[in-house]
Amino acid sequence: MKSLICCLICLPLASLHITSSFGYRVHPVTGSYAFHNGVDLRARSDTVYALALGRVSSVTYDELLGIHISIEHKAFSSGYGHLSQVFISAADTVASGQPIGITGKTGRVTGEHLHFSIRAAGRWTDPLEFIYHLIHTKNHE
Repeated sequence: MKSLICCLICLPLASLHITSSFGYRVHPVTGSYAFHNGVDLRARSDTVYALALGRVSSVTYDELLGIHISIEHKAFSSGYGHLSQVFISAADTVASGQPIGITGKTGRVTGEHLHFSIRAAGRWTDPLEFIYHLIHTKNHE
């Protein structure tokens, strides 16, 4: 069963380098102290991958997250912001590891990166801790 984990869960980028952590921070554009509901990952026109099997709930644009994808999974949702391109549409079913877009610098940003977020049990949660918990749980089943 341990060998299947790579098929069930996929990191959103091929390489993870955190540029801004989950939680309260001074926003780099506004200078205000505010809650950051995800992590920012360094990127340069990188392919973005779906974390797990799910259904695309929205592909939208807003002034903060720019081009943004939301995916509903069985017990949580994942979000991918500041994209330059998307490869999927709302209501599409995506597989774990499926390319869903390309990183960019749309919305309120100081430079290109991927904003990656997880919402579980009705609240925002640290995406990297969440992924760790998923992997750790699967490896000990």
